[in-house]
Amino acid sequence: MAGALISGPFVLLDDARTTGAVPARLYCDPVEIVRADDAAQVAAALTQLKAAQSEGLHAAGFMAYEVGHALEAKLTGVGGTARGPILWFGLFAGYDEIAPDDVPAWLPDPAGGWAGEPRPTVTREAYAKALATVQAYIAAGDIYQANLTFPNRVSTAGHPLAIYAGHRARAQAGYGGIVWTGEEWLLSLSPELFFALQDGKVTTKPMKGTATRGRTVVEDAALIAELQSDPKQRAENLMIVDLLRNDLSRVAVPGSVAVPHLFAVETYPTVHQMTSTVTAQLQPGVGAVDLISAIFPCGSITGAPKIRAMEVVAEVEAGPRRAYTGSIGRIDANGDAAFNVAIRTLHLAAGSSEATLGLGSGIVADSVLGQEWDECRAKGKFVADHRRFDLIETMRFEPASGILLLDLHLARMKASARALDFAFDAHAARNELQSSTFR
Repeated sequence: MAGALISGPFVLLDDARTTGAVPARLYCDPVEIVRADDAAQVAAALTQLKAAQSEGLHAAGFMAYEVGHALEAKLTGVGGTARGPILWFGLFAGYDEIAPDDVPAWLPDPAGGWAGEPRPTVTREAYAKALATVQAYIAAGDIYQANLTFPNRVSTAGHPLAIYAGHRARAQAGYGGIVWTGEEWLLSLSPELFFALQDGKVTTKPMKGTATRGRTVVEDAALIAELQSDPKQRAENLMIVDLLRNDLSRVAVPGSVAVPHLFAVETYPTVHQMTSTVTAQLQPGVGAVDLISAIFPCGSITGAPKIRAMEVVAEVEAGPRRAYTGSIGRIDANGDAAFNVAIRTLHLAAGSSEATLGLGSGIVADSVLGQEWDECRAKGKFVADHRRFDLIETMRFEPASGILLLDLHLARMKASARALDFAFDAHAARNELQSSTFR
């Protein structure tokens, strides 16, 4: 349980796939923290990251979705103000590699952590209104697509590392990890690569198109075939592929942008996802920070055209997304880099028993309210821990006076039920107790 012994900020970048996983990277003991708390501080923070690379330091951390507002002049002042840092990186002298099979031993026992069902913070009616507004903009020709999201609350118990340990085994995410800033936790089970940069070559894997898992192998195969051939899903995926091709062309060698894989389907424990691959060769002198400035945030979580879609998203969503749909990753001292798209990511303040989780889907002209709402909820199914357990409350009963301190017992039962997502009716419980002790 080495992870629980780390006291300061750290970053773990983790590949939990069952086949083809690469070693995890653990960054501890930062020599410096680079942080931006608002859009005005982002440019200076990115300059610091460039300077760190020239000093032989490795950077690892995260960027919130709202960093994208600071990278585009047209988006200045758009969207709400995010609490806490919108950019946070530790600068490290080096890092440790952990073999994929050894990561569970580094983490605490999964039994020491628990998370409940995601609970939307918006009503279905409010979501329907936002979706209708997005489709009105599509009908007016402002946009082709927008990724509409909403936050959810998730009850948790136990150490965040134990929560991550349990979800790691279930989600089997290829681009997951943990960020502990000293103030808040990011527990990411992301299956989506934003970009990988190695020796000047960029690889992106936009993910757009979702189907729930089947109950049998045969049903699974049929759902995969249906997803791959679905005109709506293919159209959504292709829009994002074109968007990323355009973004990459701003910093790529002319003619080097390519699409080696289109409409591939990857399977995860709860969903199938459609992905495509876009590659490019960076122009001489263009590095990881320049690439981020050109293509962040990932088009798969904005919409198309990108800038207008981000304006629409800021108008219809209830508040800032923060780390959700931002990115977690690293920039090596030699210039290589890799970042995920921070979806399926729990955000937890230090000492809190409630996490936030964003869920969303791509909205196009023919999107149907019920299907989009259900898709979002399906994407959150990986969170809930369905281990069966009960709540037990012991009480003292005396024939002459009944159950002692009954109101306090009921209050404690109610608090426990709320924390662990149990249904609880205090009035019914009182009646049942009185009935069972009446004689």
